[in-house]
Amino acid sequence: MDGRYAPGTLLPKEEAVSESFDVSRGTAREALRALEERRVARVKHGRGAIVQPPEEWNVLDPAVAASLSRGRRRRRFADEVGELRRLLHVAAAGLAAERATAPQRAAIEQASARMAQEADPALARRRLWTSVATAAGNRPLGATLRTLAELHAGAVERGAPDAYAELGAAIAGADVAAARAAATRVG
Repeated sequence: MDGRYAPGTLLPKEEAVSESFDVSRGTAREALRALEERRVARVKHGRGAIVQPPEEWNVLDPAVAASLSRGRRRRRFADEVGELRRLLHVAAAGLAAERATAPQRAAIEQASARMAQEADPALARRRLWTSVATAAGNRPLGATLRTLAELHAGAVERGAPDAYAELGAAIAGADVAAARAAATRVG
C-alpha cells in the first residue's frame, strides 16, 4: 500500500515471503490470501499474486483503511472518507425522515437539540448519526456509516451548529427535503 509494488506487479512468491519474514509457508500463503480477500492482490495459481489497481481495493476493510490512513496519501484518503460520509449522511437523513418510528423521531430530535451542550461533541455526533442510520432502516447503510465514523474519528465537523437542531426537527416532522438539506449543512 506504500507504493513499493505498482499495480500489475507480481508480489514475491510464498517462499520469498516466508524467508523474508521468517514465517512458515502456510503463514505466507495466508497473508497473500488476505491481500486477495481485500482485493489488494489477485492470486493466479502457478503465477503468483498480482497487485491490483488501488481503485479495486476494498478500502472499507479495517486493515486496508488503517494502512491507507497511515500512508503517503493519508490526507487524500481522509478527504475521500469525509466526502463519502457526508453524502451518506444526506441519504440517511432523508430515509430517517421517511421511515422513522415515533419514538425514533423523538429521540433524534432531543439528541440533535442537545448537540451544542454535549461534553464530548464527537461522541454525541456518532450517537446521533447511529440513531439516524438505524431510523433509516437500511442495515448496509448503517454499517457503512459506522465504519466511516471510525475512519473519520477525530475529524473536525465543518457544519453549522444550528443545523443539528434543524436536522432533528426535520426528521421529527417527516420532512425529507428539510432533513437532507440540514444534513448537508451539518457536513
